[in-house]
Amino acid sequence: MRYQSAMHRLRRVLWTIVALIFLGLSWLWDHLHPIITFLIGLIPLEGLKEAVRRFVERLPPYPTLIVFLIPAVVHELMKVAAFFLFHKHQWVAGVLMYVAADVIGIALVAFLFETCKEKLLSIPWFAWCYAWFEKAHLWAHAQIAPIKAYIHQALIEAGLVGRRAGILAKLVALWRYERRRRGTAGVT
Repeated sequence: MRYQSAMHRLRRVLWTIVALIFLGLSWLWDHLHPIITFLIGLIPLEGLKEAVRRFVERLPPYPTLIVFLIPAVVHELMKVAAFFLFHKHQWVAGVLMYVAADVIGIALVAFLFETCKEKLLSIPWFAWCYAWFEKAHLWAHAQIAPIKAYIHQALIEAGLVGRRAGILAKLVALWRYERRRRGTAGVT
C-alpha cells in the first residue's frame, strides 16, 4: 500500500512537471509571438510577404502543410550549424546562430501559421492535433491550478499580493506559509 501511495505521488509530481514545461513553452510562445510578429512587420519585405500569402492561398491543404514545415527544416539546419560552431570552439558565433535559429524559426512559424491556419485546420489529422494541443493546454492549467492557489494564498497571508516584491521575499513567504501549515497540521 505504501508503494502504491509513493508511486501515485511520484506520478503526480512527474505530470505536474510535464504540465509546467508545457505551460512554460506556451507562455514563451504567447509572449514571443507578438514580439516576433512586430519584428516581422518591421522587415521591409511587404512585397515578399504578400507574394507568400498569395502563393499559399492558391495551394491545396497538403502542399500548404509542406510550406508550413519549411521553417522546421530551416530551424534544424541552423541548429546543426550552431553545433558545428560550438564544435569548432566558436562559442559566441554558435550562441548567436542558435538564438537566430530560434527567433527565425518562431518568426517563420508565426507568420506561416497565421497565413495558413484555415487550410491547415482543414486537414483532419492536423485539426485533431491542434484540438489535442488546445485540450493539453487546458489540462496543464488544471494541473497547476492548485499550486497557483497555494502560492497565491501564501502571498496573501504575507501581504505580498498587489505590490512589488522580490523573488526572495516571495520564497521566504512561501517557506513560512508551509512551516505554519505543517505546524498547525501536526497539532490536530
